[in-house]
Amino acid sequence: MQMHWNEAQTMIRAKYARIGQAERDDPAPAEFDRRRWEALVRAGMWHMVVPSAYGGQGIDWWNFTAALEGLASTIRHPGLVLSVIGQAGMVRALELYGTEAQRARFLPRILAGELSATAIADPGSGTDVRATSSILTPGPNETFVLNGAKHNIAHAPISTMVLIVCKLAGQERQGISLVLVDTDRAGLTAGAVDRKLGNADLPTGRLDFDDMRLDYGDLLGEPGRGLGHLVNIVSLGRLYYGLVGGWLLEPALNEALDYAQQRQTFGVPILDHQYVQKKLTDIRIGIETSRWTAYGALHQLLTGDPAAAMSCSIAKIAGADTVVDAAVDLVRLHGSDGYHAGPVSDLLRDAMAFASVGGTDEMHRRNIMGQMTRLRRNAQQVETMRVAV
Repeated sequence: MQMHWNEAQTMIRAKYARIGQAERDDPAPAEFDRRRWEALVRAGMWHMVVPSAYGGQGIDWWNFTAALEGLASTIRHPGLVLSVIGQAGMVRALELYGTEAQRARFLPRILAGELSATAIADPGSGTDVRATSSILTPGPNETFVLNGAKHNIAHAPISTMVLIVCKLAGQERQGISLVLVDTDRAGLTAGAVDRKLGNADLPTGRLDFDDMRLDYGDLLGEPGRGLGHLVNIVSLGRLYYGLVGGWLLEPALNEALDYAQQRQTFGVPILDHQYVQKKLTDIRIGIETSRWTAYGALHQLLTGDPAAAMSCSIAKIAGADTVVDAAVDLVRLHGSDGYHAGPVSDLLRDAMAFASVGGTDEMHRRNIMGQMTRLRRNAQQVETMRVAV
C-alpha cells in the first residue's frame, strides 16, 4: 500500500492545489463553470488515467488521486470536485469493461473535455438497482429497446454521453445490464436542471427513455451481468467521495483556528475553551480518518482485494460523516455569524450533498453488512476445506 506521495505525485498534488486556490475567493458559481472545467482539462487531469493508445499518458490512479486530493484541499465550493469524481467513474467503466470500439469512441472525447453522466437511480426506487423500472427489451438481430427514467444524475442536463443502468425484460431482480450511448440518441430526453440546497455548479437532472433503440455495441459488458460490473465501477467514486469529503475541510479548519484565536469570550480566546478544542480536534481526526481509509480502499480496489467493495463504502461513510458533522460544528462555532450568508453557511449547504451523493449512509451500511457476511462465509468455507484436507 502506498503510504506517502512520491516526488512526482507531490508535484502533481501541488499543481492542482494551486488550481483550487486560484478560485477560492471567487463567488459561488450559479451554474456549471466550464472555464474551471477546461482549466483541469488543459492541465492534463484526464491524461493520467487514459491509455496512450487513446491519447493519454497511461493509467495511474494514484497520480490521479494526488491531483484530486490537491484540488479538494484548497477549493471552497466542491461542485467541481464532484464533477471530477463523476467523470472518473466513466473512465473506470471504459477501462474495465469497454470494448476497443467504445474506448476509441469515448476516451478521446473525455480528454477533450466532454462531460459524461452515470444514470443509476430510478425516481421510484432510488439506488435499489435490482428494482429498476428501466427495462431493456431484446429485439431481432441483437437489437434492444429501452424504456424508463432516471433522476438525480450529475451532468444529465449537459452531458454528451451517459452510462445507463437497466434490467432485461422479464427479470424480477436479476438481469441488470449497462448501456453506454451518446445523449443525442433518439428516444432519450434530458429534463431541466434540478434546484438544490447547494452545489449549484454541479448540474443534476432527469433522463427519460422512450422506445430508445440500441444495438449490441451499445452494451457495456454482457447483458444480465451489469450488477457486478456496476459495483466495480462505482466503488472508485465511493472512496473518492470519502477522500474529498475530508480534504474539503482542510482550509475551513485553518480559517476556524484563526477565528478561534481572535474571537474572545470571558476575557480569553475561545480556542482556550475545551469544548471548542474538541470540535476542532474532531475535525482533524475526521480528515485523517477519511484520508487513510480512502488510501486503503484504493489500494484494495486496484489490487483486487475481496474486501475492496466494503472498504470503499467505509471510506465513503467516513468522509461524508466528517464533512457534514464538521460543517454543522463550524456554524455553531461562529455563532450567528455562521448562520449569515458567507463561506461557513456555504460550506454547510454544499456539505449536505455528501449525505446522499454516491449512496446514502443507510445504503452503505447495508452494503457493508452484506460484504461482512460474504467475507465471513468465504473464510469459513476455506477453513472447512483446509480441515477436510
